[in-house]
Amino acid sequence: MFIVSAALLLLGGFFDFITPLGVAAGITYVPFVLSAIWWRSPYTVFTFAALATLITTAAYFAIAGTAAEMWMVLTNRVLSTLALWVIAAVVFYQRKTAAALMQNEGRLRTIQDGTAEGIITIDGMGKVETFNLSCERIFGFSQEEVIGRNVKMLMPEPYHSEHDGYLCRYRRTGVKRVFGIGREVQGRRKDGSVFPLDLSVSEVDVNGERLFIGMVRDITDRIAKERERQGFVEKLERSNKELDEFAYVASHDLKAPLRVIDNASRWLEEDLGGGLDDESRENMQLLRSRVARMERLLDDLLEYSRIGRKEDERYSKTQPGSALIEDVLLLAGKPDGFTVNVSPGFADIQLNRMPLLQIFVNLVTNAIKHHHREDGSISLGVEDNGSELCFTVRDDGPGVSPEFHDRIFKMFQTLKSRDQVEGSGMGLAVVAKHADRFGGKITIDSAVGAGSTFRLTWPKQQTPV
Repeated sequence: MFIVSAALLLLGGFFDFITPLGVAAGITYVPFVLSAIWWRSPYTVFTFAALATLITTAAYFAIAGTAAEMWMVLTNRVLSTLALWVIAAVVFYQRKTAAALMQNEGRLRTIQDGTAEGIITIDGMGKVETFNLSCERIFGFSQEEVIGRNVKMLMPEPYHSEHDGYLCRYRRTGVKRVFGIGREVQGRRKDGSVFPLDLSVSEVDVNGERLFIGMVRDITDRIAKERERQGFVEKLERSNKELDEFAYVASHDLKAPLRVIDNASRWLEEDLGGGLDDESRENMQLLRSRVARMERLLDDLLEYSRIGRKEDERYSKTQPGSALIEDVLLLAGKPDGFTVNVSPGFADIQLNRMPLLQIFVNLVTNAIKHHHREDGSISLGVEDNGSELCFTVRDDGPGVSPEFHDRIFKMFQTLKSRDQVEGSGMGLAVVAKHADRFGGKITIDSAVGAGSTFRLTWPKQQTPV
């Protein structure tokens, strides 16, 4: 490159000196100035123009003895020098413009190659113009193998055979079928394997030329995960159905021998009559109480297993909050010595009957059963917090130590001996499961000797999850 430029400079100087009048003059240095195009820096052209100007000026003084009019020679060289600088400016501008275009193209190529999606550009006839690195990774073809060829090489049948016809119909009718929307299609790799793709196609106009840009993503892993998830869902549904059936059958079959035991104990007591002493009668009564407890436990287990998996039309029925609380107190069987204070706010709200009825019955019954006096007090409150309601059930019972606050919401958990309190230990577990299913939350605030306050947050829009 240096040798070529130097040779052009010497050749220009030679013609300059053998034409003293300046017919060629500075114009002979044009090839030398233009050779700056081959140099890396665009500013080199100005260096060459300055060097040519210096030599042209020196040549003017070197040929001072010519017979030609000096004003003519001077004018010719000045105009020629000006022409050199104009050419240098044009070359510089073109170099800068070309460099900017190359930089933008390189930046665009870097962006395309850095995207996770494959980007393919085709012309109106379906020939590939660009094919980024993600496409190489997705399809297994290199850019050289794809660019210039029909894009249908990346498609299996029937897309391969239908593609050209689709483009022809679009050019003829303008009817779009896949533009601007994403859809799932199939692609073909270099090894011939077929795989699922997400495809989105858009159309652009570049200087009057119609181009199509395709965004593709290999969704093989996503499809596999969706199938795996669907398999898990189906297995879970079968498992839940089997569990429901098992719970029902187990409850029914286990209750049958329990009823036999209960009846047999009564018959035995009647047959023996006065032959039983007080201790034996007490043992018979204890046996029947254990049978009754077992039956309640089976009923509670069956109900717990069905929470969230059974369709119940009762969940869609609503009633005024005050009417709901009346039913709660009736079902809870409030002893005469207990007082229940109900917030007036219940009269102003409409509540879903289920599962709130069961939740309140369990909370009120729990407060009664675990109270240490026969003249206790229970308060039911409600607050509207915008998108949810906050219910409270407060009692003045013995309270619960903080270390047991989480434990009481587990299955079969009671803080007293089973002989001291009637129940299966499932009541609060049922409450917690209902709250979790409907997007609510149940907590307890209590300490030993300070009573207990259960707080239930409940969304106004009841949506089982």
